[in-house]
Amino acid sequence: MAPFFRKLPLQVEFHDGETATSLAGRLALRNGAPKVSALCSDAELDLLQLTNGTPEAVTQVAAMAGVEASRLQLWTPYWIAPGWFQLGRERIKFTAFSRTAFKGCPRCLQEASGPTEAAHFGLWQLTSVRTCQKHACYLVPLPQVSGNRHAFDTAYLVSGFEPPEPTEATEQFQALEHYLRKRVEQGPGRTWPDRLPFHVAAQTCEAFGLLLTLGPKARRETATPAQWAAAGTAGYGVLRHGPDAFREKLKEIQRAHPVDNTLYRTRYRVFFEWLRHRDDDPQFDVIRDLVREFIFRNFPISEGSIVLGRPCPEQYVHSLSTARSRYGMSGWKLARRLASMGLAERKASGQGFVLTGYVPTEIINDIATDFDALLNATDAGRYLGVERFMMAKLTKPGMVEKYFDEKNASPMYHPRDLDGFIGKLRARIERSEATDVLDIATASHRVRIPTERVVEIILRNRLPLYAPDPTTARFPDIGVSLSLLREVIDTDHAGTVHPTRAAKILGFNVRTIRSLMDTGVLTSCHVDELKSGRSRRYVCAKSMERFSKSHISVVELATASGRLPGVEAVIQLDRGAQPLPLGPRANMIFRRNDVL
Repeated sequence: MAPFFRKLPLQVEFHDGETATSLAGRLALRNGAPKVSALCSDAELDLLQLTNGTPEAVTQVAAMAGVEASRLQLWTPYWIAPGWFQLGRERIKFTAFSRTAFKGCPRCLQEASGPTEAAHFGLWQLTSVRTCQKHACYLVPLPQVSGNRHAFDTAYLVSGFEPPEPTEATEQFQALEHYLRKRVEQGPGRTWPDRLPFHVAAQTCEAFGLLLTLGPKARRETATPAQWAAAGTAGYGVLRHGPDAFREKLKEIQRAHPVDNTLYRTRYRVFFEWLRHRDDDPQFDVIRDLVREFIFRNFPISEGSIVLGRPCPEQYVHSLSTARSRYGMSGWKLARRLASMGLAERKASGQGFVLTGYVPTEIINDIATDFDALLNATDAGRYLGVERFMMAKLTKPGMVEKYFDEKNASPMYHPRDLDGFIGKLRARIERSEATDVLDIATASHRVRIPTERVVEIILRNRLPLYAPDPTTARFPDIGVSLSLLREVIDTDHAGTVHPTRAAKILGFNVRTIRSLMDTGVLTSCHVDELKSGRSRRYVCAKSMERFSKSHISVVELATASGRLPGVEAVIQLDRGAQPLPLGPRANMIFRRNDVL
């Protein structure tokens, strides 16, 4: 017998978005058949093809209802390949559907005059769609029947069913559903979630959002529809901005917890456990790879340990315990060094240290290498050519850096830091020599100022120094002009430089220095001069350092290019570079970023 392609005598109103099984069930009841299976039998309609949404079956139901087959096909899930359905303009994996436990809108059921008027929509079969778009209330489970023969017969399922009172859905928590509906209706867009398979995008937003809204201890099986909606919105709010935003949120969660022995599983439990059970679906690889790589690089995972099915290729970061175990180094030395670097801090109890974050392996490697080269105060003094008491004098104000910054820690020094200190002095050595040169220690005795303060004055004011061999000179070999030192001391105030001296250091005229202070480019401080008793403006030494890094004069540019300063100025102005707005007869100065 040929398939039944005639319009049935008794009709029901078709609703856009309704599935073919829903329409067939309502037609069956309207025309006296108790179930859709009976209609299929009478009309020689294949029930399996109907539940799978095949075009032949959908076209036959459309003919019975007198509607366009294309409208009915669009919203009927169509089995197109093993495990995959077509719904609207999306190809969706079966795991995104709930095909054995349907949901319905309680308000739609209340407004329907009977089961023949209670339409069921294709979008409602999606697990992540939990609200009725028309009534903005949460869907409720429909009664279930044994076996699959009547599972899709929604008209039969709602016969005699009394729906509960509707629960209104909050609009602010509908962002994910709006996105999913739009994606089904119009197809994928251009955001990062749009490049993911539909079920991956939907389920990742919800699972990650559950971690964000309810915390790592949340239980998926007890979450309410409202909680799932809030979770989906929170997750989508992050993922829509791409993988970098996803990583940053994972990092934010990590930073919110103190660094201790807590495993990453504890911090991300509900999300991590969900992802771990997706290991049979390669479609989740993009999410799995991202999370795994984040865990490898942000938690102390030992080489070879398995995370989400893959071994860690190398250990990227360490805790105190893993570093001690891996390198066999002293725990208290390691903790004190990390504290000096700002990577650890002493516990509130005063006993022991806690990391501010896991430490990169490169830093631990450097520290382990440093430990082999450390010198005590006596050996460090020999390195610089001074006695132990002089090491203490130079160390106290911080001119020579201790390897362990703690007050009570034994002073230990690294040759790198000793070289840095002596290198600053060697950099000031000039070839010509003054007639009244004394070594720094003797000069400090003559001016009756502690040696460490004299060194500070020399470095701050960039005084010229002298030595027989600048490349090998040690501290006792370096001399300073006594008269120049006395002249600078008369105008020196801690942390500041006299404007005349600042002009000489920077290579400008004094008018330029005053204009730079007036415009705030250089920071000025009011100083009461001991010699004259007057209050005058001095230049902050640190602001001079910052200025040298961020600005350059036209004379410096001309020296580098080999052109005359006037020519260099014209060239830079033609290129659109704007000099600092200083007063008349001030030197021309540019921002380095504008000209280099």
